Amino acid sequence: MQLSVVLPLVVTVFVAATGYAATYLTNLRLERRKEHLDRVNRQLGELYGPLYAQAEAVDRAWHKFVAVSGNVWARPFPVTSEQAAAWRLWMSTVFMPLNRRMVETVISHADLLRETTIPEPLKELCAHVACYEPLVARWQEDGFDSVDFEDHVSIAGNFPRIGLYAYLRSSFESLKLEQERLLAQLHRSR
Repeated sequence: MQLSVVLPLVVTVFVAATGYAATYLTNLRLERRKEHLDRVNRQLGELYGPLYAQAEAVDRAWHKFVAVSGNVWARPFPVTSEQAAAWRLWMSTVFMPLNRRMVETVISHADLLRETTIPEPLKELCAHVACYEPLVARWQEDGFDSVDFEDHVSIAGNFPRIGLYAYLRSSFESLKLEQERLLAQLHRSR
């Protein structure tokens, strides 16, 4: 075969193979970005978004409660029956339902955590809620009217508001930035 015939044939095969390889690698990179974006979307939609919104709701409800009733169990003087009853009502109907939803979200979507282990603020949340369950159950007993501190406050301590809120806000904002970056990359690739 002559060089004038072979050379164009080799060049054509090389250009075609290079084009195929470049297309394959580009598609592979786009698919990985899409998979990453899908995971980030799930993290935001199923775990961090709901947790952040629920934490905001708890925080705002807490501030409303304190504005009306004060921080009942932080006071150095005895609590009245009315104050204790108000606390039980708010805990039973506002805080615990939201807290339980947060724990359920953590348990149901732990596979979407950014970390390889469950972060401390989420562990504290789960412990806080679990330790309140016996108190809430006891409040339902006929004739319960205690005003004692230990009958109203979890042995796990206060709600981990500051650490939990900081963790959720940071995680949510970081994931939103990652989502924006991935969307911009996918948009540029098209």
